[in-house]
Amino acid sequence: MTEDWTYERFVRDALTRVPQITCEALAPLMDVLDAPVTVLDVREPEEWTGGVLAGAQLVPRGLIESSIGSRIPDRTAPIYVYCQSGKRSALAADVLLRMGYAKVFSLEGGIQRWRALSLPLRGATECAVREGSEHESGRGDQKPRTWAEVRREFSIVGRKVPVLGVGMRDVVYLDHAASTHAPKSVLRAYTHFLGEEYANVHRGTHLLSRKATERFDEAYGVVAEFIGANLDDGCVCFTQNTTQAIDLAGHILADRPGATITTEMEHHSNELPHRQRGPVLRCRVDDDGQLDLGYLEALLSSNTVKLVAVTGGSNITGLMPPIHQIARMAHAKGALILVDAAQLLARAPLDVKAADDDAHLDFVAAAGHKAYAPFGVGFLYGPRASMTQAPPYLAGGGTASQVTPTSATYLDAPDRHHGGTPNIAGVVGLAESLRFIQSIGRDAIRAHEISLTRRTMSAMEAMGGVTIYGPPDPENRLGVISFNVDGVEDLLTAAVLSEEGGLAVRNGRFCAQIYMERLLRTHHPSADGAGAVRASFGLYSDDQDVDRFLETLQVVMDRKWAGRYRIAGDEVSAEFAGRCADRWMEAESPR
Repeated sequence: MTEDWTYERFVRDALTRVPQITCEALAPLMDVLDAPVTVLDVREPEEWTGGVLAGAQLVPRGLIESSIGSRIPDRTAPIYVYCQSGKRSALAADVLLRMGYAKVFSLEGGIQRWRALSLPLRGATECAVREGSEHESGRGDQKPRTWAEVRREFSIVGRKVPVLGVGMRDVVYLDHAASTHAPKSVLRAYTHFLGEEYANVHRGTHLLSRKATERFDEAYGVVAEFIGANLDDGCVCFTQNTTQAIDLAGHILADRPGATITTEMEHHSNELPHRQRGPVLRCRVDDDGQLDLGYLEALLSSNTVKLVAVTGGSNITGLMPPIHQIARMAHAKGALILVDAAQLLARAPLDVKAADDDAHLDFVAAAGHKAYAPFGVGFLYGPRASMTQAPPYLAGGGTASQVTPTSATYLDAPDRHHGGTPNIAGVVGLAESLRFIQSIGRDAIRAHEISLTRRTMSAMEAMGGVTIYGPPDPENRLGVISFNVDGVEDLLTAAVLSEEGGLAVRNGRFCAQIYMERLLRTHHPSADGAGAVRASFGLYSDDQDVDRFLETLQVVMDRKWAGRYRIAGDEVSAEFAGRCADRWMEAESPR
């Protein structure tokens, strides 16, 4: 039976002719001033965001045949080719050999390994670029150097919304804990794929299918690098969202004996899927909303437990449980750990650690729409052996290597769990969003959020009459602030912030009703059926956003809103009434 010519086979075939060079061997060659080295970056322009090798010529793979002759007329000099992972560069180097270039090398591991070794990179505009490109004309996909430059990457900044009694104002988006907007570089990568590379993966030999497969397969490495994982021991499966990723983890562990421990902090997505898979125990929180680790230890010691499922960061309080300490506790009792990293992924450094470290994270689930990628894509990282041994999550096209009338032979993970056509464009967007986050630096992002959160919480506490849920120290929480104004319903507070301040915040119980109920019962014992208001910061939030939030919150505190608000159930409508309004709300149905 003839083997199909898949992308992987094309790469393997090319490497029978193309020699590879390691990052460690290439780096010193580039430091020799009197012996300039010819380096080609064959990635696409939108992939240059996170930096390029110093002095590299940026020639996308599709332009090599038509432009390389004028760029590198000397066909005897050594040429070093790199891409994201080392696969595309092998194919490009093979083409150069066929064109008569005598000494062509592919960089083993690509720029992913170069970054992992902390070798130097430069912004794309510091290097030679293709003639007539948007980069050459000054658009610039290099690393943003200031937060003002980061803000300019987001189209939502400057979006006008109507404000009661004022007219139009710029929207202040403080709902990042729900979903984040994609920066322009991510949207370019996303729409470029849809417009110019749209094709299915792993199922065709034509150019577009190969290009789509390259992008899709490179994304595995981008995700793994981002969370400190390797793809030898671990495996990344792409999903629709965090919920499906968590459910996939439950499916993989379905036959493992024991209960799953969740916590009172969890989003419903890290609670309800486990209930469908077997017995669930729940670790409690204390009156401050902190996870009770002593109780967790007792649950692990007195029960057979297969999995501890815990959030990496609460979507209500921003509290970050000590996930590596919890991992040690779980592993000591023979259990695994699953971290819901939906809130954590884009906000703080995340390292799954090596598999032989007792603090390592077995499973990590997250979604792109909370990490500046388009809707509709998430991922689960987990142990490769376990994910390959599990039955297919959704058997179908792309999951089997051979199918007969009575049997099927399934592929290894991740393919065995990718039934049907995946969200390829979403995966491309996710990879680009992670590169964008890396280009800024998660330590810088974390410091930025802490600064905004500290200033906001300090001013809110000075107002008095405001209850803030969660840790009082911003160092111990993500940039998420859930609160209530004494005597004002959460729905009304959110409505005034929106209609009179142009502020996009959220209110309710945030799909974490067990946790919200626990917090409300502690702080407001009589607040039956109530929720809270949540403001959450993102990359493009700044001090002016904080000013607007505090200014409008003071309006709520002083009961000086200008609108008349009509509430029916969980819906609210508003109309401008000035201060002549003698009623702030006309309820059509009781809350």
